Amino acid sequence: MNQRAEKMEVIQTLVEYTGRLINGINEAVNSFHEGMEGKGMDLVVQIIDGLKWSMEAISLTLDVQVEPIDISEMIEPFNAMVEALENMDYVLIGDILEYEILPKVEEWNQKLILTIGA
Repeated sequence: MNQRAEKMEVIQTLVEYTGRLINGINEAVNSFHEGMEGKGMDLVVQIIDGLKWSMEAISLTLDVQVEPIDISEMIEPFNAMVEALENMDYVLIGDILEYEILPKVEEWNQKLILTIGA
């Protein structure tokens, strides 16, 4: 398998993974909104791990992406998330997930689907 084919395989995995990540973010947001902070925090840990893996894979496949993804746009929401976690502000954590991180992951998913379709 050549390098491009391997990268396209990674992108296929990323499409599936970001889809599951979107579902996980929505579940965490719902948990925070319903006052189930423990469940929400368990999901946040998994979401952060998932975002880290996704950003590494996105960086490795940047040269084959039809619309390259700029992962640096996640820095500001991550910094806001760290501050919210330090303050144990569950409402803010839910808001950052819902209004800052989720739209970016959804955008990544659409750009990755576009690459697979190319």
